[in-house]
Amino acid sequence: MADLQNEFSWSKSRHEKFAGCRRAYFDTYYGSWGGWEAAHGSDVRELYVLKKLSSRWQWAGSVVHASLKQLLSAARATGTFWSLEKLLERTRARARAEWATSREKSYWREASRIVGLVEHEYGEPVPDADWKRLYEETIEGGLRRFWASQTFEEIRRTPRDRWLTVDELDSWIFEGSKIWVAIDFAYRDADGRVQVLDWKTGRERGVDHVQVGIYALYAQRKWGVPPDGVVGGLVYLAGEGDAAERVSVAADPTALEACQATMRGSIAEMRAALVDPARNVARLEAFPMVEDREVCRRCPFRRPCGRL
Repeated sequence: MADLQNEFSWSKSRHEKFAGCRRAYFDTYYGSWGGWEAAHGSDVRELYVLKKLSSRWQWAGSVVHASLKQLLSAARATGTFWSLEKLLERTRARARAEWATSREKSYWREASRIVGLVEHEYGEPVPDADWKRLYEETIEGGLRRFWASQTFEEIRRTPRDRWLTVDELDSWIFEGSKIWVAIDFAYRDADGRVQVLDWKTGRERGVDHVQVGIYALYAQRKWGVPPDGVVGGLVYLAGEGDAAERVSVAADPTALEACQATMRGSIAEMRAALVDPARNVARLEAFPMVEDREVCRRCPFRRPCGRL
């Protein structure tokens, strides 16, 4: 088997990491490379494990996404949707198991398979009431709001032969760079347009619209639809209401050109920081730590950076 190569690629999450702290970006995509086979106790292994950790809010969002993927994938395969009770029961079991193994720091044995939380790694005191609120409001509350939403009703009414993807990782090439995407859900509506949806467990941010723009560009290439044949939507599962709110995202040529300009500029900045862009070689000294130490409080790399 040929050796794995650390090839340059781009994604919305990679863009956010680069913009947030260049040292964290280096540790995630370069410093930790090869850590899956590195010796336990080595610096590379530590970075590899730490990059897999998430905050409790990120974890809650991942639990919701995993549950919705299971729900929709099962329906796609069988034609039958689970009951809300079954969805919540399976989610509760998943969340409890992941939280318990993280508390035991089992992720140090197998980081690629076991969920780990920053709060457990650094012994951050989180009151039981806060964990309970996170589960009830973000995880269970988000699933209940999805279940009650008009978006879910539309999905149930759409024949399965018009479903295009359910949270499947894929990539496309933009001006020579590989772009990773994982659309939460996409389908063709009755008018033949491709509806591209993304679930959000947090509040609305401008970068969310860029993300859906990237998905629209991918959809044009993947499913052969014209620019006016893609409709973007952000489904916000957080909030006080009983049902999730869907926000439309412009996918017209002007919006998509702005999205491409953002991608182009971000890629150029990332490549400019490399000592050898052609071979995707980076050097630590070219990726300084962020000055705002408040950001470090949420970062899994605070120990190797000496910012505990």
